[in-house]
Amino acid sequence: MSYVLGIDKGTTTTKAAIFNTADGRVLATARRPTKSFRPHPDWHEEDMDGTYAGVAAAIREAIDRAGIAASEIAAVGVSGHMGGLWSLDAQGRPAGPAIAWPDARASALLERWRDECRVKKLFEISGNAPIPGLPLVLLAWLKDNDRSFYNRIETVFLAKDYVNYRLTGNIATDESDLSLFPCDIRSRKPSDDLFALAGIPEMREKLAPVLEIGAVVGRVTAVAAAETGLTEGTLVVTGAGDAVAAAIGVGALASGQAVTVIGTSFMNNLTVDQPLLEPEGVGFLFLMPDGRWQRLMSNTGGGSLCLDWIVEAFGAKAFGGDDDLFTRIETEARAIAPLSNGLVIHPYFNTSGMTAPRHEPLARGSIFGLDMATSPMALIRAVMEGVAFSMIDCYGALNAPVDTICITGGGARSPLWREICAAAMNRTLLVPEAEETGALGVALLAARAAGFYDSLTAAAAAMVRIAATVEPDPQLAVRYAAAYPLFRDLGRDLAPLWKLRAALLERTDHTKDAP
Repeated sequence: MSYVLGIDKGTTTTKAAIFNTADGRVLATARRPTKSFRPHPDWHEEDMDGTYAGVAAAIREAIDRAGIAASEIAAVGVSGHMGGLWSLDAQGRPAGPAIAWPDARASALLERWRDECRVKKLFEISGNAPIPGLPLVLLAWLKDNDRSFYNRIETVFLAKDYVNYRLTGNIATDESDLSLFPCDIRSRKPSDDLFALAGIPEMREKLAPVLEIGAVVGRVTAVAAAETGLTEGTLVVTGAGDAVAAAIGVGALASGQAVTVIGTSFMNNLTVDQPLLEPEGVGFLFLMPDGRWQRLMSNTGGGSLCLDWIVEAFGAKAFGGDDDLFTRIETEARAIAPLSNGLVIHPYFNTSGMTAPRHEPLARGSIFGLDMATSPMALIRAVMEGVAFSMIDCYGALNAPVDTICITGGGARSPLWREICAAAMNRTLLVPEAEETGALGVALLAARAAGFYDSLTAAAAAMVRIAATVEPDPQLAVRYAAAYPLFRDLGRDLAPLWKLRAALLERTDHTKDAP
């Protein structure tokens, strides 16, 4: 029997999962927290060596849990969060800390680009509404603000590419992660014009070689084998950025197939046959395998991240203690009345703001309708509902057919959250059997590269399994349809106030720096 290993290097958690190549069933999964650092407000960094150590530990544990010989793993695929900046110096060592995609240090720079119409030009070429954590923006910020770091950079790539580099010793990226670099989304190649637009043309030659999604990067080195427990010589493929990997992992390979991922951010991804740049200036457009694209309408402000914040802010004791915390949340949040006492939450807690249905990088979360009757559990339910309302925003902004929607991600393990999303959308949602769809997606790429299947479509047909469907509750759908305009209109009214908030913070920071 043969297996493939899928690794999903996430913003908050790294997962390693071993799948049977015949039917896609999970043999074992291991997780490690992704440690991050915030040396300044709105900064979000990782220690690259520490991150890889967590990946290696997860791999070792997954192999041990599976109870198989490492030699039975035919190939490895790696997924990672897209955006941010991972870089090497001339000696192949980290040029500095990794900057993760939620980092907002470049927000003011991005606002200047908007005023100068650079953002509009960037979208026209790349199909991406930039966030402060875009590699292009971060590189420009480093050039202006940390020239020492900038000058050390010899290679730029992304999170999964660094893991592949440590596994194989080879430097490469792939088409999916190229999407968030300076990419000409129509020609599927790096864009010299965008490097120039950002004022960093010298970085063009620093970009890692770009391979097709799922192409072979190399094989596990002796050093990596000792670190991970894998067998030296095991095949390693590029894998894909997390949004693309999740779509592959639910079999959303054909035009009109969509996947919603309740992860740290909230991603709504639609596969299309040609570049789709409408609505203009909103969302992302990523390269998919086999010459397709993925239109991503994402609430980067937060998915499960918002729920995690409430639990942390109030403490586990507010929800009955640590024992079986999320089972308790599932039961008690379900008992809370929908739209509890008019409570509405805008789920933009992350520093990246809103990327759909409008591009509002300065957007932040809000809680509307607090009163003395509001409980921590009511806030939990309101977050779930706010995220579901943003799902209406995201799919409603697309001028393209959406035939099917799979729902997955850590938050989608909650039956209640799935039911809320189905009612808000008033349509059936499909639930894949595999919880770690990003890891499964890159495992499919690994299985194809290892020769088990002659196409990705064939691999998906064999290895992707739908476990359940979620039908919308008619009464709940009516209530959410009536409440959605309040969510939508509040968000529009807050937009100018988000800008005032940002200006106030900037003035406050300058005051602190004054002699």
